Amino acid sequence: MGFHGMRGGMAVYAEEQKKRGRKTDARTVQRVAQAFTPYKFQVVLVLIAIILTTVLGLVNPLMIRYIFDDAIGKGNINLLIILVTIMIITPVVTGIFGVGQTYLNNIIGQRVMRDFRNKLFHHLQSMSLRFFTSTRTGEIQSRLSNDVGGVQGVVTDTATSVVANISTAVSTIIVMFILSPLLTLISLGLLPVFLWITYKVGNVRRATSKETQQSLAALTAMMQETLSVSGI
Repeated sequence: MGFHGMRGGMAVYAEEQKKRGRKTDARTVQRVAQAFTPYKFQVVLVLIAIILTTVLGLVNPLMIRYIFDDAIGKGNINLLIILVTIMIITPVVTGIFGVGQTYLNNIIGQRVMRDFRNKLFHHLQSMSLRFFTSTRTGEIQSRLSNDVGGVQGVVTDTATSVVANISTAVSTIIVMFILSPLLTLISLGLLPVFLWITYKVGNVRRATSKETQQSLAALTAMMQETLSVSGI
C-alpha cells in the first residue's frame, strides 16, 4: 500500500509540474501595499533613511572633483583639509543611517509577516471541512511555510532594494549631468540595452520562482501523503 501511495504521490507531483501560476496583478500589489498601512510612520522613516543614504553616497565623488580642481589645483590647503574631513565623516554618517534603515526595515517586515500569518491562520480556521478534505495536507503546509517564507523575502529585502535602486539611479544621473553632460548622454544611450536584458532575465527568474514554489508545494504534499501513518 505504501508503494501505491508513492506512485500516487509521484503522479500528483508530475501533474503539478505542468501547472503554471497566474501573474501578479494590480489587486495583489494593492493588497500587499495595504499590509504596510498600519506602519506608515515607520515606512516614511525608512524612505527618508534610504534617500539620505543615497544622497550621502554621492557626496564623495563630488568632493573628489573639488579636491583636484579647487584645492590641489589652486594650492588651497585649508580647503583640502575641509574636503578630506567631509569625505571621512560622510561614510560614518552613511553607516549610521544604514544601520537605522536596516533596523526599521526588519521591524516592519517582521510585523507585516506576523499580520500575514495571523490572517492566514484565521482564514484557515474559517474554512469549511470540505476544503480540508479536498485539499492535500502537504499543500496547506507548503502554503504556511514555503509561500509565506517567499513573501517574507520580498517584504524585508526586495521592496527596500527597489526603492534604494530607484533613488540611487535618479541621484546618480543628476550628479553625472553635473560632472559631464556629454558623457552622461552617451551612458544613457546604452541604458535601454541593459533595461531590455534586465527585463528578460526578470521574466526568467519570475517563471523559475513560480516553478520552484509549485514544486515545493507538490513535493511537500507527496512526502506527507507517502510518509503519513495513515498511508502505511
